[in-house]
Amino acid sequence: MTQTRNVGSRERWISGLGGGVLALWGLRRVSFVGLAAAVSGAALVWRAATGWSGVYERLGIDRGEREGTVGNLGVRIERGVLVAASADRLYLFWRKLENLPRIMSHLDSVEVLDERRSRWHARGPAGIPLVWEAEIINDQPPQLLAWRTLPGAPVAHAGSVRFTPSGASTRIDVSLQYDPPGGVLTHAAASLMDADAGARIERDLREFKRALESGRLAA
Repeated sequence: MTQTRNVGSRERWISGLGGGVLALWGLRRVSFVGLAAAVSGAALVWRAATGWSGVYERLGIDRGEREGTVGNLGVRIERGVLVAASADRLYLFWRKLENLPRIMSHLDSVEVLDERRSRWHARGPAGIPLVWEAEIINDQPPQLLAWRTLPGAPVAHAGSVRFTPSGASTRIDVSLQYDPPGGVLTHAAASLMDADAGARIERDLREFKRALESGRLAA
């Protein structure tokens, strides 16, 4: 298969620098985490050298000739699931932000600061802890809930969840957007996140559906 350049020059520079830092950090640690970091760093260096990203190809993103974006924040991932529960019940569960770690496997905790702001604790690549603050930007009970990170987040991103009644069930549609360009470590984290973010969200939604419908998860 012929690989065409789909990574812009700015991203290639950041990938090369970030990958080199990550690889050196990993090689200095004789552990599984160090090996994983070194391999990930090498992948970023290869991405910089070739100007090609398999993830971008699967998502239909082409930044090789222009520094364009997909969605408002660069990369958009969307997944959905049909759950046998009312929209009101599901909305109330998601609106209580402390419940989100029970849905999203990469989250450790969410601390509510006030009616709109919250602090999120997550696990990044190689188990690196990540903390950011977010604010709710659209709240339409029981149809829609949307949020975005506040300045200073390790990866700028936004998300929304929509609840659409379908007979006795409700379709949950989750949309996440994030912006890979940024500082060296930010870009390294985002580049590793986008490789499996879609699959992870899909698994999380399937598990949420099973847990809720079986009664293991109260909502």
